[in-house]
Amino acid sequence: MDTVRSLSRGLRILDMLTEADADPVIRTRGITVQAISAEIDVHKTTALRLLKTLGASGYAARSPEGAHGYVLGPALRRGGEIPDGTGRLKEIARPFLEELVEQTGECAHVAVASDERVLVIDDVETDKALRVVPGSGRHVALHSTSAGKCLLAYGLAEIPATLPQRTARTITNPDALRAHLVDVRARGYAFDDEENDPYTRCISSPVFDQNGIAIGCIGIDAPSVRLTFEHLPEAARYVVEAAARVSRALGHRSA
Repeated sequence: MDTVRSLSRGLRILDMLTEADADPVIRTRGITVQAISAEIDVHKTTALRLLKTLGASGYAARSPEGAHGYVLGPALRRGGEIPDGTGRLKEIARPFLEELVEQTGECAHVAVASDERVLVIDDVETDKALRVVPGSGRHVALHSTSAGKCLLAYGLAEIPATLPQRTARTITNPDALRAHLVDVRARGYAFDDEENDPYTRCISSPVFDQNGIAIGCIGIDAPSVRLTFEHLPEAARYVVEAAARVSRALGHRSA
């Protein structure tokens, strides 16, 4: 009976997300966990668990316009489209990605939160033979990548329940990760020091909308033999500047 009840509640959530998708305003900001829990008459933790289950299969996703809303997931969008609002970020960020590649000589990415992972919505490759080949549309971990740590630091996602060790440098302790995220906010960018791949270093900086809300991040992926600690400050400056310019293009005047 509990399985049937959970299925019924999950279907009602899908109905709510589908109805919201027809309204441009609600579709942008999404539906809060509180609203969903009230509608299906369950505690917020139960509603969140159902949303995460739907999100794991692509049926629900966090709104790109705010950390607390949920929207219809890419699995239920025609052609696998990404949520509304993210498309505008992708379009505006593109020329800045291309400029980052020219400035740093490394591949550049723009990413958003997608349930408990990072979704890379666009990337531009360098023409160097040795490069980190990104791949638009891929999902990567939150805790072990610069993009993921950037999204966590600015409230676009929650620290996952488990933090798998990807390399010897991966932060797997939740308290250590929380302390690390404080440093990310203090310096304005996240750095992945071979934490997801033993031969890769990445930098990501947050992008803000016209209301000053973080909606994603922009950054670079580089072979660690080229992005050394000597070159890190200059590369980080390029990334932070690019993120600020994308934010200004989105209407954020304090970037």
